[in-house]
Amino acid sequence: MKSGKLALCALLAAPLLACGGGDEPVAQGSSGDGPAAPAAEPAKRPVFEDFPGEGVVYTESGASLGLKVKAIDSTWAAEVMDKPANPGYHFLAVWVAVTPALADRGMDNVKIDDEFYVRFKPAGSTCNGTQPVDKNGNCYAYGKPGSQLQPLLSAEWRTASWSHVQYTRSDIKRGETRFAQIGFSIDDKVQATSFELCVPTKEASNEFVKDKMPCTPVKAPDGSR
Repeated sequence: MKSGKLALCALLAAPLLACGGGDEPVAQGSSGDGPAAPAAEPAKRPVFEDFPGEGVVYTESGASLGLKVKAIDSTWAAEVMDKPANPGYHFLAVWVAVTPALADRGMDNVKIDDEFYVRFKPAGSTCNGTQPVDKNGNCYAYGKPGSQLQPLLSAEWRTASWSHVQYTRSDIKRGETRFAQIGFSIDDKVQATSFELCVPTKEASNEFVKDKMPCTPVKAPDGSR
């Protein structure tokens, strides 16, 4: 009989609890202050056209297809890809963006290590204390080490991981953009006013005709030597 009374009390109390005052229940996952904020959009993957200028077309010796190249950033560095500069020198670290020169096809077996140069005009008449400038008043530095060519998910090339790949080559898909870092060793005594990135072509494919290579401006480096 006692248990029957308890059940009757619970039945009578239920409507009173349902009609009682207090806050409305809040849906799970909501703060109660309005609709939830939309999720942040993922970072935009950088592409070749994001960067100003036309760039230049690099054609490796013996290749039939070219690679469009832009220099997108630079800084002075005591070491590049774990390779230290020689005493009295610093690397001009340059980041590049590349894409196949023909929009309707990709490229196989591409590498940039030991291929590019930077051209600059020194404040004096020598390139490193002994080597004179060329007939046009220019000096050249060779691009080594050069990294792998890799895609980037965001415009964070300075904090990306770069590795020197001397013999590794890359296949680049049609319309794809890839990025790389290259180090150019430059004497600390040389004070340059500006830099350009120069690349080989079918017509100018080696160091003996590097003055005929097409060049594209390099952003003035930050950092110090």
